[in-house]
Amino acid sequence: MNKTPQFDVLTIEPEHELRFVGPFNRPVVTVMTLRNNAPSTLVFKIKTTAPKRYCVRPNIGKIAPFRSTQVEICLQPFMYDQQEKNKHKFMVQCVLAPQDADLSDLNKLWKELEPTQLMDAKLKCVFEMPPSESNVENNSGGNNTNTGGSVAGNATASQSAAESLKTDASKLSDEELPPSSLSEATMQIETLAVEIKEIRELNIELRKENLHLKDQITRYRSSPATKQINESYTPVLAEKQIPVFYIAIAIAAAILGLLLGKFLL
Repeated sequence: MNKTPQFDVLTIEPEHELRFVGPFNRPVVTVMTLRNNAPSTLVFKIKTTAPKRYCVRPNIGKIAPFRSTQVEICLQPFMYDQQEKNKHKFMVQCVLAPQDADLSDLNKLWKELEPTQLMDAKLKCVFEMPPSESNVENNSGGNNTNTGGSVAGNATASQSAAESLKTDASKLSDEELPPSSLSEATMQIETLAVEIKEIRELNIELRKENLHLKDQITRYRSSPATKQINESYTPVLAEKQIPVFYIAIAIAAAILGLLLGKFLL
């Protein structure tokens, strides 16, 4: 920690090194414990020189007075080489929260703090292989020494030099921090993608069904059956008009008979 009057407010376990035990062809998790020794709330933030290689949960948080919290640090899978020098480091920064501070948005609070208010501690990363794994690697490496030792050595040296340059050139900034819930965010994104795909498929099916219904309505309106139904009223009206025609003829005949009877009489 920086030598300030408050440098004993935070206890970190482990204190100096974060050990990751292989094999490293799968994610390896180690746990860091932070304890607040102060009578007020402590806010912390964790940074690393290799943000793409680690996932930290949480990377920012608060600790109640005289309480502790655990931070999970997950090392992503990679090709482990015993000859490669590891220069990965972590830095834990902390500050006692001001009395009037809004602790609902820690990222905003952190941006408003002055660098002189922060206390920090640095831990280096150590990679270890179990004895059984180390023996297997040593035996396999010894069998292939004559055939490809020089090429592998040159490649390893080049990779080590490149990694060293990247590590030395990296800076500890807020932008380099890995997301605190990378795995959860990835799962949420995948779930949303599946839901969006299902909604799109449902929308396509609804459009097809709508077009099908419109086509059926159009065919129904233009079908001959509709015309026959409309034209079926004509003979019905004609049949209703036939009795009226005969009644008119009878009335005319009666009137004509009366007229003829008057003239004849």
